Amino acid sequence: MLAPLALLLLAIALIYLGARWLVEGASELAAHFGVSSIVIGLTIVGIGTSAPELMLAIVAGAGGSGSISAGNVFGANIANSTYILGASIIVLPLLIRFDEIRREAIFMFAAMVATAVMAIDGTISRPEGALLILLFVALLALMIRSLRCCRPSKAVVEEFEATRPQAEPPLKSALFIVVGLAILVLGTDLAVGSATEIATILGVSEFIIGLTIITFGTTTPEFAASLLASLRGNSDLALGNILGTMFFNATAVLGTAALLAPLAITGDQFIFGVLAQLFIGTLLLGVAYRKKYLDRPVGVALVLLYVVYLSAVLLLT
Repeated sequence: MLAPLALLLLAIALIYLGARWLVEGASELAAHFGVSSIVIGLTIVGIGTSAPELMLAIVAGAGGSGSISAGNVFGANIANSTYILGASIIVLPLLIRFDEIRREAIFMFAAMVATAVMAIDGTISRPEGALLILLFVALLALMIRSLRCCRPSKAVVEEFEATRPQAEPPLKSALFIVVGLAILVLGTDLAVGSATEIATILGVSEFIIGLTIITFGTTTPEFAASLLASLRGNSDLALGNILGTMFFNATAVLGTAALLAPLAITGDQFIFGVLAQLFIGTLLLGVAYRKKYLDRPVGVALVLLYVVYLSAVLLLT
């Protein structure tokens, strides 16, 4: 038990390091080619921090462990919208100033509704996986177009400009991307192998391992990015990163996993994965639309909600 657990901890460290270098390289490359700081902050960073989930979907799907990937997607989305967002709010209450954040919340919710509809029959098939990827491309294009056309306030522009990465030489940025990807592949491969072994030893399903233990590993980049944005007072970036990650997970990542191998969704997986993320995603949509200022009691409530959810999963499955 100690050996696979040690390998899993090593895998988590590699996943964090690989994702960090990948995001830094991609952001610097985008800055070099003149991409706006708002587009970088709300799309490239959000998608980049989801790279561990995507890589896990590819590695797990190719190895016939698609249930680990499905559990990880649902677990990551639930973790992002509860304890990660809650911790960011506790560190510094969030003030939503950018209206496009709310549109991003709608896209996230639409993706989760589509996932729930597809999973009702107990499986997410290859054609449905392809449809999720197409949905991602369509909504991402719409989001980028909206970000380019909108005229944010001076305060919002200053917030995102303060986080704009320096434009580094393209070769240096490309090297960061390549090395980050290589480390990420190694980390996810170790994570899948060690998690499968732990699941066998403990006598639990791979889905539950993906929903819990693996989730803590693959969400470390999102947690670090959102917490850092909150500490710097970049509220819109902190929430935008979480919403972008959830949208990418529910479409591109889940779609990729289903495309590699159809995903069987059992009753427990539907309740604790699909319905749970849809319920919490609905709460997050309501929070984004009804409150401009997210104070610490909201953050505490979100963290406690995750504790209750995790307790229910461990006790009832």
